[in-house]
Parts: sequence; structure tokens; C-alpha cells
Amino acid sequence: MIRILSDSTADLSKELCEEYNIETIPMYIQLNGKVYKDGKDINPEMLFETVRTSGQYPTTSAPPPGDFIQFFDRDAPSIYIGVTSKLSSTFRNAQLAVKELGNRVVDVIDSLSISTGYGQVVVQAAKWRNEGMSFEELSVRIRERIKQTRGFFILDTLDYLYHGGRCTAIEHFFSSLLKVHPFLEMRQNGTLGILQKVRGSRKKAVDALLAYFLRQLSTYSIPEIYITHLNCEIEAQYIKEKINGAKKTVQLHDAEVGCVLATHSGPKPIGIAYYIE
Repeated sequence: MIRILSDSTADLSKELCEEYNIETIPMYIQLNGKVYKDGKDINPEMLFETVRTSGQYPTTSAPPPGDFIQFFDRDAPSIYIGVTSKLSSTFRNAQLAVKELGNRVVDVIDSLSISTGYGQVVVQAAKWRNEGMSFEELSVRIRERIKQTRGFFILDTLDYLYHGGRCTAIEHFFSSLLKVHPFLEMRQNGTLGILQKVRGSRKKAVDALLAYFLRQLSTYSIPEIYITHLNCEIEAQYIKEKINGAKKTVQLHDAEVGCVLATHSGPKPIGIAYYIE
């Protein structure tokens, strides 16, 4: 059987991976002088509790080529769909591992996305594989689906992006001063961009996210949606109810943010990932 592989940044639950026979390699989290494997020996609750008690902010790092060599070194042909190469060295390390192995059949694919922005592609790839699609066709179809995917999310704070070196001190200062909720999107080139800077309450930011998506839903055919968040159950339910009220036939999924995205987003991120037919 063809192996469908990814990494823990895809935010796929253990249950989903077991159901569709998906294998993931963990990313690394550095926090308070220790190194953890994402999803193996740390979870978001532990991460934020350690930040609270230690005052230290986490960072992330990619699995080194050696980890990928062990991950890829199987007889079965494999397709690895990884976090965007524009924000992580994970893709490059996977390529180095394939080059080192030499005799293994592994297709390494850059998702150009994060979280369920590409987690949804991984699940679809596993479904296609289970339906009997060939290795060659899978490689083509996955790349086509990546071009169709979209994703965006809101944050409560820029604190974690700032401490991770992903926003400037000036951006951080004015965001805190003006109570701005960053509304970010995954661009088609694999980078993050700012859609809006929503001033005011958290509800105003959630409504801005929802309004933007409903405009997309009224314009395009969107059959499947992942609402991805961390401890935002009430807001996620609110979004689902509004989407269902739009009188569109849409398959809705809940997904939980893992430690990699939480490291950069901080508490209570919420977003929507989908693809356009």
C-alpha cells in the first residue's frame, strides 16, 4: 500500500490518522530549556501552562534529515505532504533525507500551507489512495488540490509572533495599544499575509472572519470546511450555525490546533480552511 505521510503541523487528530491510515512525523517544540516532540510529550495545554509559570515563550524547529530518513525508510512507495517551505525548513530536510536514501520511492510535496490548510489535502490523499488511485495519479491530483485550498484565521494577540521573531516590535506595540486582532490568510505562494487588522472586541474579529468566509461561500463552490481552533468551542459552534444558515450543502469538520501553530498564534486562535472546486 502507498504510504500517505505528513507532519504534526497539519493538525490531524490521532483518530483521523488511524481511520485513514495516515502517518505523521512530529515537529519539535523548545520551551523553558527543554525540547519536546509535538503531540508526543507536549500538548497545547501543557505549553501555555509552562509559558504562564515560567514566563518563557516557546519556539519550534523542523525534524532534522535523520528523523526523516527513519520515517521514509520503508519498502512501500510514499507520498509526504509537508508544511509550507516558506515558513519552515521541514520540506528541505525531507528532500535531503530522500536524497540520502537514494533507493526509496518518496514524493515530497510542498503544501504551501499550514495546519488544516494542508491537513485537508492529506486526508483527501488518503481517501484517494484507499480508493485505489495509483502513485503517479496521486502525485498529480495532490498538487492540483493544493492549488485549490484556502485558509485564514484570527489571533487574540501578537505576543507569540513577536517573541518568535515573526513580527516587529512596532507592530507588536501598536497591536497591543489599539487592541487589534490580526486577521491572517495563507497566500497561494505559501506565505502568510494580513487580510485585516480588526480593532475592538473578540466578537468583532470573529464576525469579520465569518463575513469574509460567507462572501467566499456565496461566490465559489466549497464542499468541505475545517473549522480549526483551540478552546473556542462556542465561537466554532456560532460559525457552524451561520454557515449552515447560508443554505449551502457543506461538510463541516472540527479540528484542534496543535503545539506548532499554538507556539506562534498564542491562545485561542480560530480559523477556516477549505478548498474551491
